[in-house]
Amino acid sequence: MMAGPGKGRLGEKQFEREVRRFFRRFVEPEVHAAATAEGRVGLFLKAGKRPLATMEAPVWAVCVERDLVERAEGAAEERWRASDAGRALYRRLTSAADPFRTQHQLPGVRSYRMEEGEVLLAVNEAETPLGWLRRRKGADGEPLISETQFEAGEKLRADFTLGQMNPRVTADWSGTGGGSGKRRGPMRGPAEIAMHALAARERVGRAIEAAGPHLGDILLSVCCHLEGLEAAERGFGWPKRSGKLVLQIALDRLAAHYGMTGKS
Repeated sequence: MMAGPGKGRLGEKQFEREVRRFFRRFVEPEVHAAATAEGRVGLFLKAGKRPLATMEAPVWAVCVERDLVERAEGAAEERWRASDAGRALYRRLTSAADPFRTQHQLPGVRSYRMEEGEVLLAVNEAETPLGWLRRRKGADGEPLISETQFEAGEKLRADFTLGQMNPRVTADWSGTGGGSGKRRGPMRGPAEIAMHALAARERVGRAIEAAGPHLGDILLSVCCHLEGLEAAERGFGWPKRSGKLVLQIALDRLAAHYGMTGKS
């Protein structure tokens, strides 16, 4: 059992599940934690008023005790962010929850057309959850997810990856045309890159908010963090084989947000 405030009420496995659930959003840029009026701790975007996720106070106290969180400097009110130790624990927990993802990697690059132009993003060509679902067929002979659902999920992942701007992201802006149809040159420097990354993060935030509670969580887990459905079900504490239906509903909601519902 855990030591500290959660002792006798929360086992280690339950605590780790809460960390996976909460830190899934907590590790994102522009997200901070703060107390809510209900006595919990919530996650908020920089200008957001409604929490993206919440955590019970006793569980949060253990996170503080284990140095998984740290106070955000310069904030007018008490805000928190994930510490290096918290991020490292989240990576270990998500890796352990879905070992296939970490053991089977075939790096590649895929081109996406975004609002800013063509973006080349690093991908694992060996397998992605959405790719697997698109290739597999159900009892009716149809793919487990439609092409529209797949494209919506991939669009979200492209924005998420671009918004993170991690070292494995490469952007090719040289062929982007403006409203006049003229060729646009490459981005000029870090300021412009940061501007496009911020725009991508804002698009992700709007898409997740449009999907709604729980649906947004599974979109982040499967489309963005590339967790398999079984790992996502374990992380959320859902019954086995329930994740596929929830994901399909979430992808439909996402496609509607992107205006893809008229596609075949």
